[in-house]
Amino acid sequence: MEKKNNNLSYLITLLVVLTIALMVIGYLFYTQKKESESVIAKLEEYSGLISSQKDSLESELKGIIVQYDSLMTENDTMNLKLAMQQDKIERLLKLRLSDAQKIRAYEKELGTIRGVLRSYIVQIDSLNTMNKELIVENVALRSHTAKVETINKQLSEDKEELISITNEAKTLVAANILGVGLNKRSKDTNRFKLVEKVRVDFILRKNSVTQPGPKMIYLRLIRPDNLVLSPPKPAIIIVNGEEMPYSANREVIYENNDVPVSIFWDNNGDLVGGNYIIELFENGKLIGSSEFALK
Repeated sequence: MEKKNNNLSYLITLLVVLTIALMVIGYLFYTQKKESESVIAKLEEYSGLISSQKDSLESELKGIIVQYDSLMTENDTMNLKLAMQQDKIERLLKLRLSDAQKIRAYEKELGTIRGVLRSYIVQIDSLNTMNKELIVENVALRSHTAKVETINKQLSEDKEELISITNEAKTLVAANILGVGLNKRSKDTNRFKLVEKVRVDFILRKNSVTQPGPKMIYLRLIRPDNLVLSPPKPAIIIVNGEEMPYSANREVIYENNDVPVSIFWDNNGDLVGGNYIIELFENGKLIGSSEFALK
């Protein structure tokens, strides 16, 4: 009986110990679970922070790429530098690393990238300032050049006008032009059938500008039907680049003073009744004209 009671007591004790052990184990399990949940929550929070930080750094790097696009200029050397920095950032963003590794890589390079960006902004601002100054200088230069061209053009026109005026001033003038018919006895006649010669009298006026010396004067006698009376041998002069027939010519020694001149044309049978035009030329220029009539 005593042995039986001892066994019962042992069982009760064992049961109590097991119960306590189970309670301890349960408590430990519960405590460990809470700790694990806390650790997991912290890990998830940390992971979220890591991901957010990585996204923020990537966003900044992508923003810098866009900034480089906006900094492109007309300077090819600077554009090449900007493109190389963009390529460097794009290669950095394509690295296959964990978020933590990417953060370390991004942070390591960002300092340098920001510094280079600031340096390029300063350089580009300087280039833009220089370009603006050059544009202002170019505008001023073009304006000055235009003024010089205008002045040169005006001077050229004035020079041409002066040359024209000088040439005009040098041109001789024939005045008091008179045409008469002469018969066999060298008497005046206006009957064309009796005319043996036509004499044209005129005065070469004083001109102190023209060069003195021998001057060849050409006479053109034009019939009422516009036929130019010819000399024994057909002859031409050049007037304004065109060939023109003339009737007679005479060389005159001109000393810059009034000179009375007479030129004769021998009748070759071409005379008709009517009004004749007299034209006198010297050095390819018309120096005087008049009319006379035969009947």
